[in-house]
Amino acid sequence: MEPMSDKEMSDVNGQGVGMVMEDFRFAHQHDADAGKTFKLSGITNEAGEDVEVLVDNLYIGGAGSEFGNNLQTFNLGRLTNPFSMGLLDGDTLSANDDVDFNGKAVFELAAPSKVAQGDGVACIPGGSDTGCVSRAPDSDASIRGERMDLGFASTVQSGTSDPQKINIHAESAVVDGSYIRLWGSAPGDARQQLRGQIQSNFYTPRLSINACDQTGSGCGASIAFNDFMMELAIGNEYQPLFLSVLGTGHEVVEEQGNLRLELRTITDARSPDPINDSGTGSSDGDETYQFYEDYYTNSDYRSDIRSGDVEIGGESLGSARMEGMLFQKLETTTRSLD
Repeated sequence: MEPMSDKEMSDVNGQGVGMVMEDFRFAHQHDADAGKTFKLSGITNEAGEDVEVLVDNLYIGGAGSEFGNNLQTFNLGRLTNPFSMGLLDGDTLSANDDVDFNGKAVFELAAPSKVAQGDGVACIPGGSDTGCVSRAPDSDASIRGERMDLGFASTVQSGTSDPQKINIHAESAVVDGSYIRLWGSAPGDARQQLRGQIQSNFYTPRLSINACDQTGSGCGASIAFNDFMMELAIGNEYQPLFLSVLGTGHEVVEEQGNLRLELRTITDARSPDPINDSGTGSSDGDETYQFYEDYYTNSDYRSDIRSGDVEIGGESLGSARMEGMLFQKLETTTRSLD
């Protein structure tokens, strides 16, 4: 890397912002004796009792961090493929000319992008997906690597029940290819709401979850997902994810201020002319038939979750997978506790 003068920086226009953090690591925890507070409150259980979550440890470190006990450093992003933030031209994001973000600027926050198969490295060591760019550490080649260990250890106190510790850890994780895109509504749109599209990728050779008693010694059987892969697609150019605060814009309700995430069914989002009675594209419904044919066969709209091996208490249950999932309808609303 070389420093740039103010003049050189001023000549850069429309390139967005790339971010790389070298030798990165992060850890924070709740420690009342040391004056450190890290807790989640304002939650209630079904009985209306308060639920308090103390974050005993939250860490992000390099591969080999040993559940946060020996935190290593890593590079967050690569100079040739960084985390990025910028504005995209909606007209260039799709080959179709009738999509929701046509004629709009699209804000994107993205992890390092994936590359063509064979041009990158395996997302999971030994796996067949070789489109990731985040590398494992290699001291012989002086590569610190971009893969991360991350974990969350917490103590949950629900009402008068005994506190329980819940621990989640992921080793050598990769999020390449993930992004969040946001765009606005056009002046003539019936729904004046923020729209979005989320692609959430997560790859790790081992994701483990377990629960313990308050002392941390009486732990139940650990559940582990080995060679875990998640590629989650929520929203697309025809079926965006609507984000809104109730009480403004599209919908006015008595309880204002609640956040809503909504994914409408494709028939509501599209509302084209009906397909002919035979259910084919052979006559009056050609255009509509072709639209739905493309929509239901487009792999970019589908989500996959796979685990090469699921373990409970060290016993292997074999592989598990959910493939080709398509989110047809989603509605999530936060509620006030007042």
